[in-house]
Order: sequence, then structure tokens, then C-alpha cells
Amino acid sequence: MPTFLKLLQGLLRLTRVRRRGALIAWTLTLQAVVLGLGLFVVFSDLRHRLAMSMSDKILAHNVETAEGLAETLEALDLGPATCGSVACERAQTMIEHLSLPAGAFVCLLDEADRIICHPDLRERPTLCGTDLHGMEVASGGKVVRLGESDRKEVIAGRASFLRNGTHYIAARYLPGMKARLLVQQPESGLLALREAATSGAMVRAGGLALALLSLTGGISVVLIRKHDGTLESINRGLEAEVERRVGENLTARHALIFGLAKLADYRDTDTGQHLERICTYSELLARELMLERPEIDEAWIANLKLAASLHDIGKVGVPDTVLLKPGKLNAAEREIIERHPIIGADTLLAIRQRLGDSELVNMGIQVALSHHERWDGTGYPYGFKGEHIPLAARIVSLADVYDALTSERVYKAAMSHREAVTTILKGSGDQFDPTVVASFLRTAEQFDEHRRRMQPVGEEARKAA
Repeated sequence: MPTFLKLLQGLLRLTRVRRRGALIAWTLTLQAVVLGLGLFVVFSDLRHRLAMSMSDKILAHNVETAEGLAETLEALDLGPATCGSVACERAQTMIEHLSLPAGAFVCLLDEADRIICHPDLRERPTLCGTDLHGMEVASGGKVVRLGESDRKEVIAGRASFLRNGTHYIAARYLPGMKARLLVQQPESGLLALREAATSGAMVRAGGLALALLSLTGGISVVLIRKHDGTLESINRGLEAEVERRVGENLTARHALIFGLAKLADYRDTDTGQHLERICTYSELLARELMLERPEIDEAWIANLKLAASLHDIGKVGVPDTVLLKPGKLNAAEREIIERHPIIGADTLLAIRQRLGDSELVNMGIQVALSHHERWDGTGYPYGFKGEHIPLAARIVSLADVYDALTSERVYKAAMSHREAVTTILKGSGDQFDPTVVASFLRTAEQFDEHRRRMQPVGEEARKAA
């Protein structure tokens, strides 16, 4: 498979891995957000309902406490309670020994709604006589002053007590003591109870949410991986099919191109493996040059092997009287034969216009047009010189000359391998690129091995060998 397809496959796999990681991350994030919002909404509603329920229960409990304590005090028949009286002392003792939940406490107010009993009265004597007549109580959607309320009714509601925050209170009048019993529950205590009641549930719910998130995250990962595995299997099958079809198309294209080149070669005097030898020689030189020329890689060599077969495709446009003439060509005939590089390049340009841009066709154009150019600029058809001659054409030029020197023709005998090497070495710097000649010298033995294997051996060739 071409290198760029393998690179594309690698990039696609990397992209799939990144997309899979991003998908898993987004899935877990979305699940966490949904669970978090769900828990927030549920616990907000739970806390609100719990607060309302606790408020109602606390008010009811305060009312019950007020009623029970009032009955107890009334049953004692202590008489009117005033600050410092026996009735007040008995009531103070009872109030100090009461134990109510969440910081609740009981006060006793005189006829003028001034404090005469309070749990902290002994530590804070200044509390005695504190006037609560104007304390506003929110009850039943209304706000009333404590001193203006109906003493015959039990008052229950919310009030601000001595700048100590909001309290839930229940007030009950004691006719026998001419006093008002006040049960108070600080709102801060209710909040503490609410937090204590919900914190455990929140911890358990958080743990459950984390476990659920982990479970769903794990399931998501498994499902995504299973899905990816299925896609990967499908993609592998598709990639294999694409690779197979690309390979078939490339094989068919290469076969057609080589067949056309072979058809042109049959018009020449050599009906052997001329093209195969040129392709093999060109590959030997290119591989030897790989360390010196960074543009040469396996794909470049693969294109060169096929492009080399197209070097003389332009000979289809040369008349047989010129192409097959056994003797020396005259000036007019030489001019005709020297047009075959242009004919070959024009033919391949026409193919490129139909097929679109292709590295193989581009290299074929370079080889067909420039394989008769010389390093010193005295070649044809345009007299290109040095590095202006494409590298592929410089390689094929030497391979073509070597094969021509060592091949038998009707008008000449074949040179031996040693003679051909000597001739090419003499042309270094004039006809051939010196670096290509140096590569040829390093691979000369391989050239000879392939020549012996691929070249037909006639009588003259046997003598030359």
C-alpha cells in the first residue's frame, strides 16, 4: 500500500482514539452534571420540606410544652408572680431544670410582659424586667405585638427576640399567676437540626450518585469500546477491501503502462527483455543513491521502475524506415529520431490531462523527454545541462546506455561488461552525472549478474561475454 495511505490510516486511528476519549469524558461529564442537578433539586426541595415540617412540629411542641408547664404551675397555685416572689422562685427553678431540644428555653413574663424568669437569669440578672411588650410575632400571616395580643389565646409564631435572631415562640397566659409563659425555639437550632438530619442523607446520596456515575461511566466505556470494536472490525474490512482494490487498480494500471511501453519497444530491433533490464538497472542505481539523495524513497523507486519503461515510448511516432535502418543515419534521419523524446513526452502529457496529476506520469514525462540529455549540455532535444536534467532521467540515461552497449544489434556486436564499464566511466562528467556513474561503479557486479540472467545470448553476445 502507498505510504500516504498508511499515514492516513494511522491518523484516522489516532483521531478515533482521541474522539473515543473525548466522547467518554463528555458522557461522564454530562452524567455528573445531570446527577448533580438532580441531587441539588431533590435536596433543595427536601431541605425546604423538612424545614417546614420541623417548624410546624417545633411550634406544635412548643405549644404543648407551654400548655403542660402552664398546667403544672397553675396546679401549684403559687399566686401572682412578680420578680423576687416565692411563685417566681419556684417557676425559675422549674424553668432552669427543663431540658428542651435544639436550644429551646422557657421564659415567664409578668402582667406587663416583662421578663421575671429566664434560664440565664442567675448569670445575667439584668434580664429581669426586660420589656417584651412590643415584640412583634408573625403568626397565621399576620404580625401582632405580644402586649396587644389576646391573653386568652395561645400565640404561636416567629419573632425577633432581644436581637438574638429569629425565634419560634409559643405564648400562654397563666391567669392564676397573672403571668405569661413563653416557650422559645431559636431558628439557629432548627437549622442545626435540619443540617444534622440532612447531612447524613446527603452523604449517602452523594455516595450513591458517585457509585451510579461510576457504574454508568463503566457501562458507557464498555458500550463505546464495543461500538468502537465493531467499527474497527468494519473499518479493517473496508481498509482491506480498499487496499485490495487499490492494489488491483495499481497493478492493472502498471500492466497497461508497461504493455504500451512494450508495444513501442517491439518496433525497435531488440525484441528481448530490453525494458525489463532498463527497469532493473534503474532500480539498482536509485537504491545506491538513496543515502545521497533525500528525495529517493521506496515510492520514488517504484515510480522510477515503471517510468523507466516509458523512456522510448515516443518511438511509436518514428517511421520504420528511420527506426529500423541498419546503417548510419543521415542528418535528416537523425533529426527525425531525435524528436522521439518530445513525442513521448507529449503522449504522456495527453494522458495526464485525462487522468489528472500523478507522480508516476510526471516522472514518466521527465524520463521520456530528458533521457538523451547529456551532463555537459550537448544532448537532445533541448540541451539541458547538469542538475537541470531531472534525476530520474539521468539514472535512466546511464541504464539505457549500459544496456545498449551490452546488447547485440543487427548493426553491431555486444560489448563485454568490462568494456561497457570502461566506456561509461570515460563519459563521467560529459555524458553522465558523475554521482550516478559513481553509484554505477559500486553496483557494477550486480549489473553484470542481472545482464547475464536477463539478456539473450546470441553468437556475438557469447563472444562478448
